[in-house]
Amino acid sequence: LLVEQQNVSGVKVSFADSQTGVQTEETIKSSIVVLAIGHSARDTFSMLLSRQVPMEEKAFAVGLRIQHPQNMINLSQYGREDAGALGAANYKLTRQTKSGRGVYTFCMCPGGYVVNASSEAGRLAVNGMSYHDRAGENANSALIVTVTPEDFPERGALGGVAFQRKLEEAAYQAAGGKIPVQLYGDFCQNKISSQLGGVNPQMRGEWAFGDVRSIMPEPLNLALIEAMEGFGHMIHGFDRPDALLAGIESRTSSPVRIWRDEQFESEVRGLYPCGEGAGYAGGITSAAMDGIKVAEAIAKRYAPCPADQE
Repeated sequence: LLVEQQNVSGVKVSFADSQTGVQTEETIKSSIVVLAIGHSARDTFSMLLSRQVPMEEKAFAVGLRIQHPQNMINLSQYGREDAGALGAANYKLTRQTKSGRGVYTFCMCPGGYVVNASSEAGRLAVNGMSYHDRAGENANSALIVTVTPEDFPERGALGGVAFQRKLEEAAYQAAGGKIPVQLYGDFCQNKISSQLGGVNPQMRGEWAFGDVRSIMPEPLNLALIEAMEGFGHMIHGFDRPDALLAGIESRTSSPVRIWRDEQFESEVRGLYPCGEGAGYAGGITSAAMDGIKVAEAIAKRYAPCPADQE
């Protein structure tokens, strides 16, 4: 980001040729920059902090992926194991725990797979996906617990990033770089699993049994177990001992919020933080809506409507 006297003057971008690997730099001059980065753009967060763009740590949520047989979810939601023309069933569960933490399912993937979504060496993160036909053997979702800056190992704007990295390092170590997997019953008893039950892992990426419970701080584990007991009353079998847990789901939303005013503009004038990475959205649709608001704010700046002029 190029800044002159607290005003944006453009951006410098660099990229490598896919064939030769030769690095190329380009400077794009502009008095307006829309900062619509993703919620895992850690290098960009650091760069913005070095340019003194105001930002702060914020609460988000972390947790584990859980897998159940899809026909079990179909039976609970539809009353039959064969979904037929209805398509693979989904669900959404929430629970407030005694400690005050919220636990909820997120990014539910009917007939889907748990995928290795790691992006940094020596760190491991998982996500979930479904193919268009949703024909996989299992249903999976992220089972996540809310965290606040008080949970982070260090304070400051990037405290949440440091927290994510600590969890991802523990996940990497739990199974030697493969996706660590533990049966829910063994998770509760705090012992590493040695064999599968009635749920077969549906993964995109290598997996191995590991100490999943060691990845998160114990208060988060206890909140998850408390919520699971309640979820078992909502969907019969949700808390079955052979349900599969895998971790860590650390990238649910942005760990930072990049400050902006009521006109959507940063203190660095001309910079418009936007969407999920900037901390103003929690998914694809809300990020798109935020993008529309930012575009309208910029349009008004250059072509104010008659009502605004009055």
